[in-house]
Amino acid sequence: MGSEEHVLREARRLFGERGYAAVTIREVARRAGVSPALVMKIAGTKEQLYALATPSEPTPLPEGVPMEGLGEKLVSRMLDRRDEDTAEPWLRALYLIQDAPDPATARAEFRERFLGRFDMETEDDRRHADQMACLLIGLAAGLRSFGLLEPGTTDQEAVVREYGALVQSLLDRMAGSRL
Repeated sequence: MGSEEHVLREARRLFGERGYAAVTIREVARRAGVSPALVMKIAGTKEQLYALATPSEPTPLPEGVPMEGLGEKLVSRMLDRRDEDTAEPWLRALYLIQDAPDPATARAEFRERFLGRFDMETEDDRRHADQMACLLIGLAAGLRSFGLLEPGTTDQEAVVREYGALVQSLLDRMAGSRL
């Protein structure tokens, strides 16, 4: 891997974990093992570095995916994204909201994008959807920011099964509220 690809990979990781405002050129250079001058030569400015390093969003789950087993599917996809070192939208949402010029609008967009597929007709449904989002945001932060549940040190199938069951219990409560 060349210096430019390495710098962009490290910048992508840092921006994805902590957002634009919290990352410095010096930090990207240090993580990439290069000089800040080389980072500036590659990108020109922090804004251009961010644009070059902005990770592509993973493909969303298609509409109509059954609720049964969705908890494990969501957790499994998050672990796959971590293992493939691709963007983690549940974690990025935190920083996109924090850095947004209008955080209220950004929060509303988050709710629509991440929770809009679920019918939330009752207060209980909304609470369960919020709890599910908190579980997934927490898992994303644990995996990416804190390096918890690393492959090789943790049974990944058990994580999918056990954490997926927690997420699924909330999904089932949302679906069960209309029975």
